[in-house]
Amino acid sequence: MNLMRMMYKTATLLVVVFAFVACDDEYSTVGGEIIENPSNLELEEVEVTAYSKKINSVQTNNLGNHLLGVFNHPIYGQTTASILSQVSLPTNNPTFGVEPELDSVVLTIPYFSTEGELDTDGNIEYVLDSIYGNTPIKISVQESNYYLNDLDPEADFQERQKYYSDQQDLFEQNLVGDVIYENDNFIPSPRAIVSYEENAEGQQDTITSGPALRVKLPVDYFQEKIIAKEGSSVLSNNNNFKNYLRGMFIKAEPTAEDGTMIFFNLQDSDAGIELFYTTEVETSTDNGGTETVRSPRNYQLNFGSTIVNTFEGEYPGDVLQAIEESNEDTGAEKLFLNGGEGTMTIVELFESEAQIEAFRENNWLINEANLSFYVDQDFASEINEPTRIYLYDLDNNRIIADYNFALNFVQDGNENNPATSLSSFSTPLERDEDGNGIRYKLNVTQHVNNIIENETENVRLGLAVTQNINITNNAAVRNTEDVEFYPVMGVVTPQGTVLHGNLSNDEEKRLKLRIYYTEIN
Repeated sequence: MNLMRMMYKTATLLVVVFAFVACDDEYSTVGGEIIENPSNLELEEVEVTAYSKKINSVQTNNLGNHLLGVFNHPIYGQTTASILSQVSLPTNNPTFGVEPELDSVVLTIPYFSTEGELDTDGNIEYVLDSIYGNTPIKISVQESNYYLNDLDPEADFQERQKYYSDQQDLFEQNLVGDVIYENDNFIPSPRAIVSYEENAEGQQDTITSGPALRVKLPVDYFQEKIIAKEGSSVLSNNNNFKNYLRGMFIKAEPTAEDGTMIFFNLQDSDAGIELFYTTEVETSTDNGGTETVRSPRNYQLNFGSTIVNTFEGEYPGDVLQAIEESNEDTGAEKLFLNGGEGTMTIVELFESEAQIEAFRENNWLINEANLSFYVDQDFASEINEPTRIYLYDLDNNRIIADYNFALNFVQDGNENNPATSLSSFSTPLERDEDGNGIRYKLNVTQHVNNIIENETENVRLGLAVTQNINITNNAAVRNTEDVEFYPVMGVVTPQGTVLHGNLSNDEEKRLKLRIYYTEIN
């Protein structure tokens, strides 16, 4: 690279992000068509190959957050998400006092929510986040006898054990005893949770916390399972306890065509199974004597470190057929993206090394390279589309250079907001005046420059929906040809869309690699 070219490239790198964002301001909609005019640079449109892959089985015990419920997607059909979780002791060898009597047992899993205004009675009103759908579902809770390993015995306990989204049948074969909770008409409520706690003066304080899935479990079951085992080996440490009470299976089932899907954090500090009981204590009387009274106590079992999401559901036949007919040699007319045990798109930018070499010989300074994915509004109109999509190095299971570049670009204090952060890498979905999705735009300037200038490998790129573009962890995939990893933030969203592919009948919206360049003499 000569000195002049190096100087041009260095200057361009300093402004490429700003140019990418600024280009969005230069789009205008006229008659439904998007007109581009990015800084009057030269434009080269490069044919790419893109096709869809159905993810048949994905690791779900490394998600952090989990889905529970039923969601009926207008395109991808009905999906049901259930959860199998370990239960753990907060302390080893718990003692419950003299003659403990269990009063109630409450399962609590907080929703993601935000505080709103005060109502007329002065109570905080909450708005639930990450709830998909609004019709009742059936949920049930039952003890599992399936042992969830933290570490993989086949890897000499040096690696974490992997559990997968398609293992529900196996888990259900290992359920024991009666169902301990069942609700055929469950729907999340935005109401605050109000409880009462006795203070040091013996008065009842009112405790208010955010909305949660909060249900009562049977006292007799936990009296026998936990309270009666005080002093035994099964409560002496968590290894023994996890083998004794191997887990709880929280199952969701549809009650109608639609349903409700909930995005949960089971490792929230308030999540768990809380036992409320009383025990005998000696207290002083006014005349200097003592008396025995019953004093309230509580003990909370936590959800363990191994929590597995399972998914059940089938795509409609025409959608599944279109995905299966995606051609890795020529690409596809439509690109399918869906979360959960979902569908991703594979993008190949250059067809051969000879094509890349031709670009090297052009002596171009690449100012910007991008991929614009247009929503197929004929196929995906009036759906709840994902706000963000995520592009990554599929072959090496890592972020691409443009993602890393965007990390260093602070965007008006929104760098941690999943809806707006890293927009210099991946723009949030553009919508028309009716709220329908138009397109997503991905910046691949640094990635393309690295291939052409630095001779880095022309890897396959993976495209997926994402719940949070700030999180880039990937989950292992099995039973899916040519795909080994899939973003965890794609697993934990039920949203999906359909995009125009490189063979789209609408030539204006076909997927292409657009390279804006300056010729260097």
